[in-house]
Amino acid sequence: MSMCGKAAILSAGIGLSGCLERDSGNKTKDLTAGKLGGTFIEGASGADAETLNWILAADATSLGYISLAFDGLIAYDNKFNIVNRWLKNDIKTSDDGLSYTVTIRDDLEWSDGKPVTSDDFVYTMKNLMFADWMAYTYAGDWTEEVDGKSVFVEPVVENETTFTIKRKTVDPEFLYTVTDLMIYPKHIVSKYEGDVKAFTQAPELNNLSYTGNLGPYRYKEWIRNDKIVMERNPDYYLGKENGEPYFENYEVKIFGTSTARHAAMEAGDITNTGIDPEQVMKFKAIPSIKVFTVPTTGYRVLQYNMRDNGWEGLKDRKVRQAISMSISKEKIIQDILLGFGEPAFSFIPNVSPWYSEEGLSKIGVGALYDKTRAKELMKEAGYGIEKNGAIQVIDKKGDKIKLKFFTITGSKVHESMAYLIQKELGDIGIEVDIKFVPWETMLRKYYMNKVPGSDQPARNNNGPRAVSEEPWDLMYAGQSTDVLQPSGTEIFFVTDGGLNTSGYSNPEVDALFKKVHSKEALDVTARKKIYAQLSKIISEDQPLDFLAYPTANIAFKSNIRGIDPGISMNYNYQEWYFG
Repeated sequence: MSMCGKAAILSAGIGLSGCLERDSGNKTKDLTAGKLGGTFIEGASGADAETLNWILAADATSLGYISLAFDGLIAYDNKFNIVNRWLKNDIKTSDDGLSYTVTIRDDLEWSDGKPVTSDDFVYTMKNLMFADWMAYTYAGDWTEEVDGKSVFVEPVVENETTFTIKRKTVDPEFLYTVTDLMIYPKHIVSKYEGDVKAFTQAPELNNLSYTGNLGPYRYKEWIRNDKIVMERNPDYYLGKENGEPYFENYEVKIFGTSTARHAAMEAGDITNTGIDPEQVMKFKAIPSIKVFTVPTTGYRVLQYNMRDNGWEGLKDRKVRQAISMSISKEKIIQDILLGFGEPAFSFIPNVSPWYSEEGLSKIGVGALYDKTRAKELMKEAGYGIEKNGAIQVIDKKGDKIKLKFFTITGSKVHESMAYLIQKELGDIGIEVDIKFVPWETMLRKYYMNKVPGSDQPARNNNGPRAVSEEPWDLMYAGQSTDVLQPSGTEIFFVTDGGLNTSGYSNPEVDALFKKVHSKEALDVTARKKIYAQLSKIISEDQPLDFLAYPTANIAFKSNIRGIDPGISMNYNYQEWYFG
């Protein structure tokens, strides 16, 4: 599965020679002998997808489901090399950095047999992604500032399989935005243009029935909060030589708890799943299971609500620093992740070539894990008094500070993390009320927001005055960064970022993210300095507490062949088979 830049997906070959032969029933013959067959069942916890309509999706689960039927332009291998998928050849960037020429394969088809064309891509951009009525979450990735105004880049059809995206300003990382490009068939989706309700409810967009030969699997069945089943696509464009994919079905099965998921893996009822740290040694000892420990592009965070329905103190940087300073990252790594991870201090994972420790505030470890200093910071911010030679942390009315903490149901790690944070903050006099809620509830009631009394549709960021349906103070969750293009993470941190659910705003951060996209940043050394400065400021501001960069433990049935373990281990999943 690809969808490389937009979300991290924890699901996540041997070729045969000869030509692909098909019978009258359009079924692969001979080339898949000994490989074709079986159902791959991926075990997932808790969070079902929001939608299969990709332009409406902002969560990793939705994008993961969609990518089973949609390869995308490229995938990354385990060394971050680009592997072309829909692309016929590499994207060509002009010498002045102002145009990007994309040529797609000429064997891509929609489900009705019509060819995928460059006009489909250009229409998708201009009439959907860039349209005001659509409110695409990632629309800002496709804008540039010209004469003080934010304008969209200009896509232009060159011929049936080639289009060019033109800019007026240089952006050194725009190539990675282009490689994330997705598509709709113009002849199908144009009838919904301008009608949000019709577009959102369109059956063919919500069951992926238009996706043709663009991915290894086709939609078969989706039982909400239970499973999604995708069936093998016999027309898959990459299967023409060797007949992949080899599984008859690819299923994602949702479990309410990690305990149930682990039990299903141990019983052989599922093929693959992530393993919680405390279960790793047990599963490594089971002969029928193989466990891979791999790095990830994500990080675990404690989010602070700086909007008007969060506790007022969270708007003060000293308060956020004090809370972060009270939570031991070493305890998290050793006691909860059992050594499978490293302390995090930046939005850029340490596996990224852009990671820098220069100037980072390493809050939560060493001298900056200091509950005495945390109390002093609270007092300096007006949330503490001196009593009997010690600082008592209280709110401005003199009462005990009580914070509402939320995280998702069904995960032992999330549960353990919640109670550790509760204990750590309790030590400085802050009471934490823990609530476990389903992921879809968290998305709708705690992340999405709108200005009170307005007719705004709820979104992840409706401006500084917007608040979520339900109040919250602290949220434990995960975020992800495209390690080759960390600037894409600005969506969490810039004032108008589409996933800036917490209401964080710092003009200097906004300006630096713009600088990453400037001509100045063409120089790699200059870009590294900008990233280092961004990391420094954000680590000081603590709009969230960067807790850990976890490594992932992924279990597979030991008879799965073709796996290339690593940070992008699902990049060749269409080549996996039961052996």
